Amino acid sequence: MNQLPCISVIIPAYNAEKYIEKCIQSIIKQDYRDFEIIIVNDGSTDDTKAICEKYVKLDNRIKLVNTENRGAGSARNTGISKASGRYISFIDADDYICEDYYTRMYEMLKEGDADIVEGHYKRVSGYDENIFTKTGEQKEYTNMEKLLVLYGDDEVEYINSVIVTNKLYRKELFNEARFPVNRIIDDEFIMYKLIYNSKKIISTPDIMYAYVQSEESVMRASFKEKRVHDTLDVYDEVYDFFKDKGNDKLIEKILIRYLGYGIELTQKTSKSKDIGDKNKVYKYIKDKFEEKAKIAKDKVNKEEYSEIKKEFYETLNIANFRE
Repeated sequence: MNQLPCISVIIPAYNAEKYIEKCIQSIIKQDYRDFEIIIVNDGSTDDTKAICEKYVKLDNRIKLVNTENRGAGSARNTGISKASGRYISFIDADDYICEDYYTRMYEMLKEGDADIVEGHYKRVSGYDENIFTKTGEQKEYTNMEKLLVLYGDDEVEYINSVIVTNKLYRKELFNEARFPVNRIIDDEFIMYKLIYNSKKIISTPDIMYAYVQSEESVMRASFKEKRVHDTLDVYDEVYDFFKDKGNDKLIEKILIRYLGYGIELTQKTSKSKDIGDKNKVYKYIKDKFEEKAKIAKDKVNKEEYSEIKKEFYETLNIANFRE
C-alpha cells in the first residue's frame, strides 16, 4: 500500500500554456519530496492539458483533473476534494516558488505547531530566482491577532495576509470552508474563516513566492461592475460573521476598511473603461456606504469617521454622480 503524501499542492489552471511548465518545474525540483501535485485543468482551450499530461507521465506524484470552465474557486474546491495530504498548498499556474519552499514551510508549521504558515510574495514580470530571501525571521499570531493584521491599515500586510497562495494549511481547516464560485475575488471570501478557525499562524518576512504579472493577470485585473459587488458583498459577509464575536477593535477595523472601499471603488469606477452605466454603480456604492456608515457612527473613531465620510462625498462629486 502506498503511503499518503504529506502535502497536497493544488494548481488551478486555465489557458496557462505559457507559464505552467515553469510553475510545475519549480515544484518538482523542491528539495522536499513528500507531496502530490493536483492540477485542475479548468476547461482550458489552449495546450495546457497536453503540457500537464506530459508531466503526469514524467512524475507519478502529479495528478490531472479535467473539468469544465467554472473559475479558480471551483477548481481549488475540486483540488481540495481530491487531496490526500495532511496539509494543503495552493499555487497559481503562472507563478513559481523558491526551491526550498516546502522544506521551510513544513518546518515552520511542525516546529511551531501552527495551523497556517505564510511567506511573503513579490510581483515579477518574468522568471527570476534572485528575488527570494532567507532571514529565518518569524512571527507568531493568534487568530484574532492575525485578523487585526488582515483588516488593518498596512496594505502590504493586508495583501500578504489575504492571498491564499503563499501559505501552507492544515487540511482540517477546509472541513467546513470552501472557495466561492463565480466570484472575481475569491481569497477574501475564505481567508477570514481559515484564520478564525486557526489557533496559531506563523509568518515570515522572507520572499518565497513569485507572483507573475502575466498578460492574463492584467486582464483579470480589469475593473468591472462585478468587482464592486464582490468587494462589498465579502465585507457585508465579514461584518455579519464578526459582529457578535465580541471584538470591538476588529469590528472597527472592518468598518473602516468597508467605508474606505466606498472611496476606492468610486474612484476605480470613474476610471474604468469596462463599466457602462457608471451612475448606477455610484448609486449602489453610495447606498452600501451609507448603510454601513450608520452602523460605524458609534463604533469608529469619530475624527476618522468624519474624514472618511467627507472624502467619500467629495469623491462622488468629482465622479459627477447624479441622484
